[in-house]
Amino acid sequence: MTPPAGGAPDAAGRRLARRIEAMDALRGLALLGILQVNIQSFTWGAGEPLGYLSSPPGTGESLLYLVQATLFEGKFYPIFGFLFGVGMALQLRKLRRLHGRDAHAVASAYRRRLLILFVLGLAHGLLFYSGDVLATYAACGLIFMACAPLRLDALRRFTAWAWALAALALFAPIAATVLLAPETPAGTLPAALTATHEIYSTAGFLAQLRQRASDEVWQQVGDIPTFWPQVLALFGLGAIAGRLGWIQAPSRHRLVWRRALLLGLGAGLPLSLAGAALSLVRARSQPGSEGGWEGVLLGLGSLLAAAYVAAALHAFEQPWGLTLRRWLAAPGRLSLSNYVGQSIVMGALFSGWGLGLGAQASRAELALAACVIFGVQLLVSRAILRRFRQGPLEALWRRATYGAAPVHPGPPH
Repeated sequence: MTPPAGGAPDAAGRRLARRIEAMDALRGLALLGILQVNIQSFTWGAGEPLGYLSSPPGTGESLLYLVQATLFEGKFYPIFGFLFGVGMALQLRKLRRLHGRDAHAVASAYRRRLLILFVLGLAHGLLFYSGDVLATYAACGLIFMACAPLRLDALRRFTAWAWALAALALFAPIAATVLLAPETPAGTLPAALTATHEIYSTAGFLAQLRQRASDEVWQQVGDIPTFWPQVLALFGLGAIAGRLGWIQAPSRHRLVWRRALLLGLGAGLPLSLAGAALSLVRARSQPGSEGGWEGVLLGLGSLLAAAYVAAALHAFEQPWGLTLRRWLAAPGRLSLSNYVGQSIVMGALFSGWGLGLGAQASRAELALAACVIFGVQLLVSRAILRRFRQGPLEALWRRATYGAAPVHPGPPH
């Protein structure tokens, strides 16, 4: 999406670098939050995002589940989706500068970029982690390019309708459960889930491929009616933010971020807490069942992500937050490589083709492991960026977008 001539003005190179650092720092923050969720469900396949409780769960495990469901589940993919929309607006602006007024070349380059991401996402999901989101982002990006209007006022209307559809889609799992799903006996984990956990925890890499392919297909197809509307809505909001400079110059849009903070804390937090409490009750009494009202409340509770972004941007602008921003920006700048890398590391540690620690690891141990993995990624990312401009997957993705043609200098989006 290319901004009109009267859009937010380009800033000087030094300021541009600072703006991009803030975006990358948000990506780094989202990487940590996503990992805290993904690591809990890694050996369970495509199902409950936070995995399943032991039977019977202890007080500590239940409290940790409640905290994770309230503060982490569904709170960090919206940040990625929002930033993807921001990046889409900025990338298309850059492509327009590169190709001039050749709209066909601009659209072709970005479609190529999305197709590469789609293939990479499918490979990631089929080989390493069936909870992949890259393929969904790529598919929704293609839809967004085809359907979203260029004019800012029309884009706002499109995004408002997308949010309305996304909110309505939260109720789809309830309807599907009532119509299709059998009631799960109280206190029992379905045998299919136990078998899947056994495969991912103890089987070798090749032996897991069939199960992983089934989970990946189930995940991608099942996401269409429920997750895709949310992604399109996030892309729309991100594209608006990118064109108006909400991320690039947050100090100029304090009212926007003050409202985002109030929305996240005033609505997102209580809704998320209520959903987490219901989710805990269901996880303890009917493990493996789906489609309850907790899904709706947790979905609406994803508004808490708005508060996370607002608070982070405020912190990044403070003298004490500059160091935090710089450190988080390193893994965020390599977010694609780090996202896929997280799955490979989780496999090496917890899967049957690796050390197989997932068979016995507790919820607290997995949460601690996520912090350690991210800490290592932070250090490795900083080391890579001392020698290279990008990570390996980012470099591949950039070349697929721009080809061998020279690109205007400046930090990558």
